[in-house]
Amino acid sequence: MQHNYIVIEGNIGSGKTSLVKKLAADYQAKIILEEFEENPFLSEFLESQTKNNLAVELQFLIDRYHQLNQVDPNTKIVSDYFIDKSLIFSSANLTPAEKQLFDNYFSVLFKKTRKPDLLVYLDVHSDRLLENIKKRGRTYEKTINATYLEKVHNSYLNYFESLEDQPILILDTSSIDFVSDPSQYEEIKSIVMSKHPNGVNIKQLA
Repeated sequence: MQHNYIVIEGNIGSGKTSLVKKLAADYQAKIILEEFEENPFLSEFLESQTKNNLAVELQFLIDRYHQLNQVDPNTKIVSDYFIDKSLIFSSANLTPAEKQLFDNYFSVLFKKTRKPDLLVYLDVHSDRLLENIKKRGRTYEKTINATYLEKVHNSYLNYFESLEDQPILILDTSSIDFVSDPSQYEEIKSIVMSKHPNGVNIKQLA
C-alpha cells in the first residue's frame, strides 16, 4: 500500500464506501466508515435542510472525534471521510454565528488529528447521485434533491482550494461503475496507489 492513510471522499451516493471496502480488503487495511445512521438528528434535517442544522453537525463532530481517536496512529487506514468534512458541511448548513461556534469546538477537538496521506474525491454529477440514492432506498435520504447535492459539491471544491499541503486526487467517476466492472476498479486502484504531489490532481475516467 503506497499510502498508510487514504481517505475516499465524495458527495452523498458517490460510491465512496464501496471503494473503501474494496481497497481495504486488497491491502488489509483498517476500515473507518461514517456512522451516519447513529445521528438522531439526521433524518429530520434531510427533510428540509432547515431543521436541527447545528445539532446534526455537532453530533457528527463528536462521533468522528471518538471514532478517530480509537485508532492506533501506526495502523494502515482506508476511510470514507476525512475530519475536515465537518468544516465543509458546517459551512454549507450553518448560519455565520453557528459556524463560528462550531469552528471553536472543531479547533479544540482536532488540533492534533492525524492527517491522511492522500485524499481522493469521487466527482459524480447530480443525476447519477440521485439514481444511486434512489437505488439504495434509505428512507431518510428520499427528500435529497439536486440543489442540495450541488451545494455540497461546491463546498468541497471551495475547501480543497484552501489546502496547500495535502495531496488531493479528484476522480470523475460519473460514467463508470467500478462496483460491477473489475477492470474499472483496477484502473482506479492503480491511480490511487500512485504518488501524488500536494494540491489538486484531476483524473477523468471513462
